[in-house]
Amino acid sequence: MKDILQHINSVDGVIGSALFSRKGEVLVHAFPALIDAASLKKAASLTLECSHGLQITQTVDLLDFRYSDGRILVKSFQGAMLFLLCAHSINLQVLSITLNLAVKKLEAKLPGETPAAPQQSAVEDSGPGDGLLRMNISHLANKQASASFDSLGMIAVSQPTFQYISDFFKTPFKKLTLKNAAAGTSGTFPVMVMKDMDQQYDGTVVVGPGIEKKLKVSEGDKVEVKIG
Repeated sequence: MKDILQHINSVDGVIGSALFSRKGEVLVHAFPALIDAASLKKAASLTLECSHGLQITQTVDLLDFRYSDGRILVKSFQGAMLFLLCAHSINLQVLSITLNLAVKKLEAKLPGETPAAPQQSAVEDSGPGDGLLRMNISHLANKQASASFDSLGMIAVSQPTFQYISDFFKTPFKKLTLKNAAAGTSGTFPVMVMKDMDQQYDGTVVVGPGIEKKLKVSEGDKVEVKIG
């Protein structure tokens, strides 16, 4: 499991990560040597106490504690909690892609834990454990640029987003299939990788007005993403 945490640590802005049990135990960690076991044990205990005190349930996906010089993120899932120490400027949209994949792998490795299969009626709304990659739709602020690649029938992603999707499916790609489960629409589109795209677009799929209309999506909507 430590290799999974080290992969999380490779995201720019993540200082260290740990896996806590629901009993406040440190199961595994990947922190710099200056953070000792006693400090992590205390952090695990305080995290458990906080989650109980706030009456946090499985429906809360991510806790974000912000401080002047950093952030602590806690992601709950079946049987455990992921604890991350991050820089204040961490990009959550980008990090969430890695966390979704990591949680799926960690659930399978937890001793004595068998992830519950999602109910048939809840498949479309189930969390990252269903093995699907979901991403938000966004638009370029420059409408002329957006219309330009839209006229070619293309969608766009930033370089970091391209890398995360490639890591998720373990293969590079030239096309993506986007599915709007709510509307029952889908389409496969060539992908333009934009290396100079602003960070605000990391972790999203940028579409133009034509494709937006075809998929019946609006900015901020989530779509299922597959390799085309």
